Amino acid sequence: MKDLESILNNDALAQEIASKLPLLQTRAVRPRSPVPESAVSGQTGAGAAPAIETVVVTQPALPQGRSPQEARDAIETVVIGAGLNEAIIKRFGRPVLLVRNDTFEVPASDTWKAILYPYKSKLDAAIPSIGRVELVSAMPPYLGTAWMISKDVAVTNRHVAMEFARKRDGRWDFRRNPIGQPIRIRVDFKEEHLQTNAIEVEVSEILYVSELDDSQPDVAFLRLNANGRPLPAPIPLFQGELRAKQNLAVIGYPAEDSRNGEADQSRIFTNIFDVKRLAPGELTGLGSGFYFTHDCTTLGGNSGSPVIDVESGSVVGLHFAGEYLQENYAVRAPVIADLLKGLDNTIELFTPPPPPVLEEAVFTLEDVQNRSGYLAGFLGEGEFEVRLPTLGQGLEDVALEVDEEAEGIDRYMLPYTHFSIAINQERRMALFTASNIDGDQSRKIKRKNDKWAFDPRIDKKFQIGNDLYKDNDLDRGHLVRRLDPTWGSPDDAKRAEVDTFFFTNCTPQHSGFNQKLWLSLEEYLLDNASTRGFKACIFTGPVFSENDRPYRKALLPLAFWKVAVMIHDERNELTATAYVVSQKSLVSDLEFVFGQFKTYQVSIADIERRTNLDFGRLKDFDPLAHEESVAHELVDVQDLRL
Repeated sequence: MKDLESILNNDALAQEIASKLPLLQTRAVRPRSPVPESAVSGQTGAGAAPAIETVVVTQPALPQGRSPQEARDAIETVVIGAGLNEAIIKRFGRPVLLVRNDTFEVPASDTWKAILYPYKSKLDAAIPSIGRVELVSAMPPYLGTAWMISKDVAVTNRHVAMEFARKRDGRWDFRRNPIGQPIRIRVDFKEEHLQTNAIEVEVSEILYVSELDDSQPDVAFLRLNANGRPLPAPIPLFQGELRAKQNLAVIGYPAEDSRNGEADQSRIFTNIFDVKRLAPGELTGLGSGFYFTHDCTTLGGNSGSPVIDVESGSVVGLHFAGEYLQENYAVRAPVIADLLKGLDNTIELFTPPPPPVLEEAVFTLEDVQNRSGYLAGFLGEGEFEVRLPTLGQGLEDVALEVDEEAEGIDRYMLPYTHFSIAINQERRMALFTASNIDGDQSRKIKRKNDKWAFDPRIDKKFQIGNDLYKDNDLDRGHLVRRLDPTWGSPDDAKRAEVDTFFFTNCTPQHSGFNQKLWLSLEEYLLDNASTRGFKACIFTGPVFSENDRPYRKALLPLAFWKVAVMIHDERNELTATAYVVSQKSLVSDLEFVFGQFKTYQVSIADIERRTNLDFGRLKDFDPLAHEESVAHELVDVQDLRL
């Protein structure tokens, strides 16, 4: 039951699985008699498996908002009480993801999305350097997995190499085929599902195979000859200390394996084998001597796979064995490094460059005085006035009060040059921003090195700094665009640009964020729509959700919204349009794919429901006011409904 215990010890994963329990409730099996210890532990043999009968399991869906303990109780009630074996849980708890075009598919689990999401580029960087070990002119050709550890050296398992290696006169050489020719071995780095292009590299020399002794690590080194072509880059070895429940990923070529349950394999791998896969999991034990244990899902073809630390993208170990429903075993990275150095001290291990230092600017209270902030009458007085949204029920408790003497929404607004920000003190980022844009007076200011700063007017505990963005794929994303408020006098424009670099205006956005369309909305509306004076009032912010996942003591928003307000020159009235950019099925059932954020035009009423803000009369000037249930996906700015 170790897999089940691992799930129940992970609060986020337990809650997610509990919410999906109806997916498990079609049919289950349970023993006619109590389950013997041998069956629970995964042992096999005569008399180990109990007789079973098929039963229908019914369990109501777990309401959202339940505690982690309630989620665990629900899982145990259905899974243990109904007799489902723990491999059923694996379909949610330990996925196996197909690799295509040197990247991995999105896991169905929101929990694993959140774990892998900030480090996608690091995992992707390792993928091209992992190949399938193959026998040339043999069927089937595959033997296991190997990966680049130095510029022309790959590492795999001893038991993989023993399929083609023999020791002769104290040196390792290739075995011979029946007609006396050396067996040819290659490593194919592009064996992906439905991929026809191969990157096959010949193994030219067997450098080392460890002694056939259980006390010795299961390691072999192979020299590759690409005949003048560049080889994939080596993967760096992990430099830190292993820790309990460390997030890991095994990348390799799992093959159909009779030592594992046929039904489990069919379900988890959807009957697709022998192609490159990424399987996330956790470190389960520090082990002793040369090995540690992990619970990433593997099969026989994973022999020789790298076990990668998710956060750094570096190799913590070499997978070499596993026991069905029990443990997987891997050789520690320092052991591999020592073996390679002892073999030939001229072989260099790859050392990645240090991550860039995120510099920080420092401001005093005096530096941020006399900011004008957002002006409701920017487009005009009376009927053209665009007031700030008001806070719905409950938001006053989370909005940070910054001016006790002000009234209404102004109590919560931090003023900057040509824009203002309300802070969500619980999430430590903007609740929403409000900016005035004057395209006719706009000044283009060249971007220099980004230096973000804490706003000294509020406590740092209500702001998220650079620690969230170090050494990962998260960008420090502007809510108020850098050039939106840069208009007016040269001094005002420069001050406005600097003001956009306070952490109060920063939200975590993935580096694959589709900023081109999202950020071009204002430019298109001002330059091409029938608007008066090239002026606009823009509101924007994150969509906060219960499904936002924790990362480094923060919760990552899954979507962002924007409301643009202008004067329609032909109709001489306000026009207000709303948009959402989403990385998840926020406004439709379309699935998010890494790096492919979707942008939608939605109704202002829809934004109100998602944010609990009230935009008042702006809803009367929304072209989608009578289409609240419709979300229009934007592929190009020409798709806008104005």
